[in-house]
Amino acid sequence: MGPDAIAGDIGAVGALQHALQHLEVVAIQLLRRKPARLFRDQGIVVDRFERTPKIAFKGAFDESTLWLKGWTTLDALGFLPSGLRAEPTNEVTVVADITSNTTWYRTNVYLLDGYVHVLAPATLTIESGTVIKGLANPSTGEATSALFITAGAKINAVGTPTQPIIFTAEIDDTSVPDDLGIYQRGLWGGVVLMGKAVLNTASNADGNAANPKYDVFEGLPDNQIGGQFVYRFGGNDDADNSGVLRYVSIRHGGFQFLQNKELNGLSLGAVGSGTTIDHVEVYAFADDGFEFFGGTVNTKYLVSAFNDDDAFDTDQGYRGKNQFWFAIQENGKRDSGGEWNGEPSGIAVSNAPLATFEVYNGTWIGAGSGAGLTTVNHGLTIREYSSPRVYNSILTDFNQSNAGTIGINISDARSGAMLTAGLLDLRENIVHGFNTVASANATVLFTDASRSNSTVNPLLVSISRSTNQALDPRLQPGSPALNTGRLPNDAFYSRVGFKGALNRDLWLKNWTTLDQLGFLPVVTEITPEKVVASAATPDAPLLTIRQSGGNIEISHPSQAGFSYQLESADRLPAAAWTNESTLTGTGSVLTHTLPIGTSEKYFRVLVQ
Repeated sequence: MGPDAIAGDIGAVGALQHALQHLEVVAIQLLRRKPARLFRDQGIVVDRFERTPKIAFKGAFDESTLWLKGWTTLDALGFLPSGLRAEPTNEVTVVADITSNTTWYRTNVYLLDGYVHVLAPATLTIESGTVIKGLANPSTGEATSALFITAGAKINAVGTPTQPIIFTAEIDDTSVPDDLGIYQRGLWGGVVLMGKAVLNTASNADGNAANPKYDVFEGLPDNQIGGQFVYRFGGNDDADNSGVLRYVSIRHGGFQFLQNKELNGLSLGAVGSGTTIDHVEVYAFADDGFEFFGGTVNTKYLVSAFNDDDAFDTDQGYRGKNQFWFAIQENGKRDSGGEWNGEPSGIAVSNAPLATFEVYNGTWIGAGSGAGLTTVNHGLTIREYSSPRVYNSILTDFNQSNAGTIGINISDARSGAMLTAGLLDLRENIVHGFNTVASANATVLFTDASRSNSTVNPLLVSISRSTNQALDPRLQPGSPALNTGRLPNDAFYSRVGFKGALNRDLWLKNWTTLDQLGFLPVVTEITPEKVVASAATPDAPLLTIRQSGGNIEISHPSQAGFSYQLESADRLPAAAWTNESTLTGTGSVLTHTLPIGTSEKYFRVLVQ
């Protein structure tokens, strides 16, 4: 099966699964049928059901479930509201720390009253569709409310495209799109994950002298609860696992303890690569959208929208892999699309490990190019030995009115030396619309033609910062971003042949605040992205599967000159695919043989 067919099949399977889920909901919720007895007539089994009413409302819908969403033509053509549903009436106030495995359910709204800590080794599981709200003035006397996943604890927050998990402010009714201002911020704290990955330099003097190093979350004391230092992060386990965040939207928060010490939307302190983070949105926060304090966590499909400081901030030797980052800033707001420090400002000493993280396929839309804006609005600010590698990305529509605004701003000699050494690298990017495209020590990124960075207009479909369904950051036909000379070879990445975070697939739909408030256009069809496997494009093979004894055999035609890699995943959408078998094309049918397992699996074939 070729890449296009694969992507299409996955999309079709997902749509079919979603439709079947809703048919099941209808059968259970509206009919509540139970089997009475079975009749057998000439070998045919017939089920007879009795109707047993189990619902307490009239009509097809209750107050909370619009089951037409996500799968009907009515929804696809825009007749239905964008992802809004009535909130449950039952509120559960959470003031005590979580010390044992706990589950929060979508039938409740959870109110964070102060700082709520998930203590090691507990796991907090949050059901898809659950709403969690932070109190601005908690009864505990603490400055704000926030959720802290401490080092050694886990969060298991797995939403879906139509049932995202929402963190927001107490005064936000998520079923009413205009109850808050679209840029209203600072109404509660945020979400903090802390882990045990390696840090290069700690701001805390005791932590910096320790082995392994640790730091204390900025602005908070080094407190213990039950013998655990709840605000410490760092250690010696780069593969540490803090859990899963998937289809999560974090809204309307942010809090400043002290100058340069804040609660961001999602703060990640020494979070390890065993953690899964994809499809997470931070919307309208009073500080950064995402901040990585060291660590090795990998991410995909992150959204940083209308946050007051940087869209993506890094520090203390962050080394993760990232793809499909999207950011948009409010008109006239500061700061940078990315503020990327290798170590804490003022004490940076080039400690290992260096901040050598990667970003493929980012789209940054700045604070707007209109006249009259006075704020500095850099694209990427890189300093303090930071050595990021940015590929296939777009920066556009930043503030042109301030002469100090720079596209790629390597702001000190420390990171400048990393560029000279080849550790800092940017290739195949579009940096458009800046008065100054690069700082003096970064001009080689654009004068060296082999790097393929350009300043052309990327031709996004449309940019809007209003709820007029006109924000469409996909690429227009004929966009210069529709091709790239650099494809990732790491299995974590999707091999897509375009620049920027979005091409055909508007993956922001359904689960984000941007969609629910009406920023995004109506989309009438699902258009999966093409996965690029090689320069040549082989035919899409027909995939067949059959059982043979204790094995399954997956067969398909092949073409000479191509390799066929069979991969599996335990769910769709897949956080990661596992290589099962690789065969070389012969011009005839190839068969991959695998033992029958005990769990459900999904398969795809990549042709290279």
